[in-house]
Amino acid sequence: MQLQEISDQYLWDAFIDAQEYGRPLQLWEWGELKRQNGWVPHRVALVRGSSMVAAAQVLVRPIPMTPRSIAYIPRGPVVAPSSQEAMELLTQIGNYFRGQGAILLKMEPAWLTGDLPTNWRRARQTILLGETYTIDLTKPEDQIVANMRSKTRQYIRKAQTDNVEIKRDEKGEYLSTVYEIYQQTAKRAGFGLHSFSYYQRLFELFGNRNYLFVARLNDQPVAFLWLIVGGGSALELYGGVNAAGGEAKANYLLKSRALTELKAAGYKLYDFNGRLNEGVSQFKAGFGPDETDYVGSYDWPLRKFSYWLWTGLLPAFKPVVRKFMGGRSDETS
Repeated sequence: MQLQEISDQYLWDAFIDAQEYGRPLQLWEWGELKRQNGWVPHRVALVRGSSMVAAAQVLVRPIPMTPRSIAYIPRGPVVAPSSQEAMELLTQIGNYFRGQGAILLKMEPAWLTGDLPTNWRRARQTILLGETYTIDLTKPEDQIVANMRSKTRQYIRKAQTDNVEIKRDEKGEYLSTVYEIYQQTAKRAGFGLHSFSYYQRLFELFGNRNYLFVARLNDQPVAFLWLIVGGGSALELYGGVNAAGGEAKANYLLKSRALTELKAAGYKLYDFNGRLNEGVSQFKAGFGPDETDYVGSYDWPLRKFSYWLWTGLLPAFKPVVRKFMGGRSDETS
């Protein structure tokens, strides 16, 4: 089996969509979006004959003023854990990017379990949350509803009674208003946002893979929920609500509508993208999800001295390093 870099977006995305461990952050579009933050995407696959058998989108970020870089696999690789193909893919990727100057290979796979070779170790620095909530969308809809807390169902009915309307924005007509609501939410919750152009680019890149739901009250947008889909799963990226939307419980009806539409569209897994803090997690838990713990964040130190120097600086320069890595933004909220 040989490692090959894939240059065909259609071929790449079709493979990700067809795999059990395919996830939206392994799609071609996500790599292109991350170019705006200084990452360079590489789509590499283990090929047997003419067929791809395992793959990983690797994001590479140069370390300023050095010839070195960081290599990172978000929610990948796309291969069964502990399989021969997984071990071979990771070995070849590590060797390849060591040759390209990377000091470490980091991965945060969508694996619930799995053994790793001894050269991998638990990472001190994480980008994505390993602990999340998920809902199995293959369950009957009445069972999904029955699993919700009674208070959650009550708030969904309240939003309906208050005439909250839900619209899926397929053309981006609400992007500016959504961003305004998101700014209000971020200010209250204390997390950072990207520039407006980042979200515009996301919408352009993902096309019909965007599920952007907007709640309206008296014809005014009051809340939104934004997901992207791929590999049979839907991933929450962003959500926000203003004061009027909070009073009308619009965010409860939004999530209920998202679950219904994504199930109807044939997606199998709904990922809430993190169990982050008590308030947000309580809201998410009201929908009756499963607590899902991925294996977490792991590093392979490709250049041991540089790696230990890098990780040794973390306690002193943690804010700088986190900003460099792009961690703890709205995408893990």
